[in-house]
Amino acid sequence: MSDEADDLYDKYIDYDGRDLDTRNVGDGKVVRPITAENFEMEKRTLGEVLTDQKFNVPEYQRLYSWKNIHHEQYWSDIEQFVNADLVADRREVSDVFFSSMYFAVNDDKQVYEVIDGQQRLTTTHLLLRVLMEHLEDVDPASIEDDTLAEFRDYGIGRITDILYVEESFGKREPRLTLNKHDAEFFKALMMGPSAQVDYLKNEADFSIHGNNSDAVQVSECLDRFGTTDDDLADLDTDSLSSGAFFKLYRSHRRLLKAYEFYDEKISGVVADAYTPDETVRALVNILNYVYNSYHVGEYLIREAESDFRMQIFEILNDRGVDLTKIDRIRAAVVNAFFDTDVKDEYVDKWEDIVVAFATDGDAIDDYLSIYLSIVDDGIDRIGDASAELTNAFDTRNIDSDVVPRLRNLDEAKAFLDYAHDLVDYYQDITTTELAADDLELASHREQCREILVRLNNQQMDQWRPFVLALYYHTNPESERDAAQFHRVLETIEKLNLRRLLISERPSIFREVFIEAVEEFNLAPTADATPDSVYEASREYLITEMRSSTPTLFGDRFVDTVVQTQSWSTGTARLLFGKIAQDHFDDSSRAVERDLNMGNIHLEHVLPQTPVSDPEDPTWLREFFKLDSEPDIEIASEIERYIELVQRSDLDEEEERLKDNVSEFITQGFIDDIGNFLLLRDTDNIGASNRPLAEKMTQYYSEIDGFASIYPNRYFTAEYGNVDRDSLDKLREQHDGGDVSNVDADVVAYFNSFWTYETLQDRRIELLLNILSTLEFDSFEDEFGIESDQDEVRHEIQEKTDQEFEIRLSVRSL
Repeated sequence: MSDEADDLYDKYIDYDGRDLDTRNVGDGKVVRPITAENFEMEKRTLGEVLTDQKFNVPEYQRLYSWKNIHHEQYWSDIEQFVNADLVADRREVSDVFFSSMYFAVNDDKQVYEVIDGQQRLTTTHLLLRVLMEHLEDVDPASIEDDTLAEFRDYGIGRITDILYVEESFGKREPRLTLNKHDAEFFKALMMGPSAQVDYLKNEADFSIHGNNSDAVQVSECLDRFGTTDDDLADLDTDSLSSGAFFKLYRSHRRLLKAYEFYDEKISGVVADAYTPDETVRALVNILNYVYNSYHVGEYLIREAESDFRMQIFEILNDRGVDLTKIDRIRAAVVNAFFDTDVKDEYVDKWEDIVVAFATDGDAIDDYLSIYLSIVDDGIDRIGDASAELTNAFDTRNIDSDVVPRLRNLDEAKAFLDYAHDLVDYYQDITTTELAADDLELASHREQCREILVRLNNQQMDQWRPFVLALYYHTNPESERDAAQFHRVLETIEKLNLRRLLISERPSIFREVFIEAVEEFNLAPTADATPDSVYEASREYLITEMRSSTPTLFGDRFVDTVVQTQSWSTGTARLLFGKIAQDHFDDSSRAVERDLNMGNIHLEHVLPQTPVSDPEDPTWLREFFKLDSEPDIEIASEIERYIELVQRSDLDEEEERLKDNVSEFITQGFIDDIGNFLLLRDTDNIGASNRPLAEKMTQYYSEIDGFASIYPNRYFTAEYGNVDRDSLDKLREQHDGGDVSNVDADVVAYFNSFWTYETLQDRRIELLLNILSTLEFDSFEDEFGIESDQDEVRHEIQEKTDQEFEIRLSVRSL
């Protein structure tokens, strides 16, 4: 080093103030004593910490996150006190080390910024609110001991002083303010009925469907708040509908559950008291115990710079404070914009993202992982993106190929801008409650919505980065773009349905969709995409999957599908839903509007419990044609099974045999694709285990709803194999599903209609429908249906006959 250098190689830093011959400099001249001068540590009672201070939870802090296990741990110390024998000199109960709490303090503002300890602090305020409410519920006139009456008033006053501060014009406000997202809901909890009604009128988000898991009714919420009819009678609730649903965010739900937890515990204490005097004594004792016997390690950071406060926060995180990934990302975002002119704007954008997912950390993680996989070329899989989120929301690169997006202000702004912009698009493609008209498309909205619902029902998300990116670039004013976008969705759904039919895992798609985003430059930062991207991306997906998974295509796919038994009801439901949608014509639009993936279910023709009444095994006798001269090997085994079902004295070997045959019937016939019907939930078949004659009366109770659903055509007279005269007589003569007045030959006809042979016959037609539905128009007649449908049907029939010959043989058992 040169003589002029000023670094640790050139000078000795003197911490002792000694007279040294070597070149040196005093530590006070080169080291700023921020921690030494601004960091104070003191042991105090919880009451001392809470008194005369206002507390603010900064934006970089997590939302309220305590769950029941934390409340049980918190209450356990109080419970020991409640249950202790308070005999003098025994001292059975001890005081409590409550926790360490870290606060940043600006003396001129008299506000403590909570760096660590906000969960316990918030919970304590809720507990004290509950104690105050129960003290207020005690009628002073009912207290016999005058001193206890004074203690009641004193306790209420002490809690009031802890929880509230009097602002200008005598207005009372909570001393504790949570971060922006939780602040208003917490305030409503702490301030009582008037504030709770105001919150619902002015702050609650009513843009949610009642079926959403985050939805709650106004009436339920008011009841959980503890707001009574008498309270409401004195308040303006004209604009508030008790039956309306609003979004109860996850952190708000936790706050409400915390309030209910301590209300239940304190109510239990009150219930054990015999008199109002005992009630007051118990409540005041709990208050004083928490106030005086809970001890806190209080750490104060005075007049420190903002980056020092963030440094303390990050150190606490790194030392094991239980913060989630989303908590850390929130802190990183706030820190990135902390001393900038755009802090409020970008913290608000982050909060918008959090609110969009009702503060559900997992849902936020899912979205950000999809987003990162679109914008970062270093991500190959969505799972990798989730693992790299904290590296992306960082200022530096540490052992990661992912680009840190917060290293400078411009990059951070762009990264958060696009994350904010894409939220609505993401929710459009993932929210099952979305109305078709809400899609940002010029046409094909209903068809796109139905496909998206089916894709989202399959618990796989590999398609989302590509669809989100393409949807973002689709011109909402262009009908051509909308039609092309719909065709891309159809291609993705067909690929996925093919995957399901051959029982491949979703992981076969793990890279192709993210690679398509990169291949066609679909990141949100890209310029407008060319018109050709839709067709080109469809061809790309098909070509890549044909190369990586050839069993999804051609004869290999057909062979696998024809041989499949024990079909997944989830897969069959998706297939039937798509086939039905694809075949609705204009005359059935009223039915189509009612038929969507949210309100349909599968019905087994041969019931899942084929012998519901051991004395009347009609189904199995008819299905396997046991009363004629059966020419199938397993006839004797089915007869034996019926005998076993009718007996109650089976030995272990007979039970095993009965279970084996039952499983064989289920896998080979009950769960076969040919045995399913598609019904609306409103059809509500109550006779599912009854013989077919009784079931048919209910299938046809709403003729338009059943017969116009394409997969059900086999059970119609117009398109299927049902005799018209028999069907008309059944419908005319039955009485609310009771067929006792129906001609015996008609009942016999329907009860014998569904056999293993008719199942095979229907199965062939359904498989032909499935292949036709899943064809890609970019292939030239992939399955041969267009050139010679009869030949394809014949091939399917031959393969089905071979398959059922095996199923109906003894060796299949």
